[in-house]
Amino acid sequence: MDFNELRKAVEEVELVDAHAHNIVELDSNFAFIHAFSEAHGDAVASSPHSLSFKRSLRDIAKLYGSELSLQGIEEYRRVSGLQSICSTCFKASRISAILIDDGLELDKKHNVEWHRSFAPVVVGFLSITVTNSGEIFGLKSIAAYRSGLEINTNVTKKDAEEGLRQVLFAGKPVRITNKNLIDYIFLQSLEVAQSYDLPMQIHTGFGDKDLDMRLSNPLHLRAVLEDKRYSKSRIVLLHASYPFSREASYLASVYSQASILTQCLTDLYW
Repeated sequence: MDFNELRKAVEEVELVDAHAHNIVELDSNFAFIHAFSEAHGDAVASSPHSLSFKRSLRDIAKLYGSELSLQGIEEYRRVSGLQSICSTCFKASRISAILIDDGLELDKKHNVEWHRSFAPVVVGFLSITVTNSGEIFGLKSIAAYRSGLEINTNVTKKDAEEGLRQVLFAGKPVRITNKNLIDYIFLQSLEVAQSYDLPMQIHTGFGDKDLDMRLSNPLHLRAVLEDKRYSKSRIVLLHASYPFSREASYLASVYSQASILTQCLTDLYW
């Protein structure tokens, strides 16, 4: 079978990165190796042994024309400068639009406007865990990281107020994990997104080690998807819900308001 036509079509199509975070300066404390893995601490040392790391390293070195090693690539990045390597990567990937969730705290990150020199369309997403400003093109929830995706669709404002009191009385540092409060904020945000016909991106599947992955299975969202109040919502399951991709595919096939973002599949299945 001749795949030349298919290959040509794939290579020429323009892409939309619908779930991006801000690019950081080369001297950011967010080390380059963390772009390859969610691992932290001692586990980072094992990252270079993974198949996805080895393949990504090969592809990046080929793109840059640099030495095939992590050190060689990092040196090339340092010498070339951020503007140059960004131009190279965006041109090669043919990304025409970027949706940025800039709620993630990153050292020396660039604002949304800075990215507009590399793609024709760059817009911001509002994470419902942070305060943001400017024009918003969608919302994003990380409820999976806090109390899980089994959202109680019957949670009340009173329940949320009591949950907030418990959070505040717990003192600092504040990390909101109260399920009633999170569920209430989630549902209120989904209503707002639906009223403006905005998509709501929901973290599902794998993530940092502080995530209890058992609670990030998208099947837990069934109560929300079945609730007629949210039947016109636009729910986007991030990261293809890996390793729950089959479950996510099932949900997208039977609920018109659910769709899957598959941007992480290439690395995950290698």
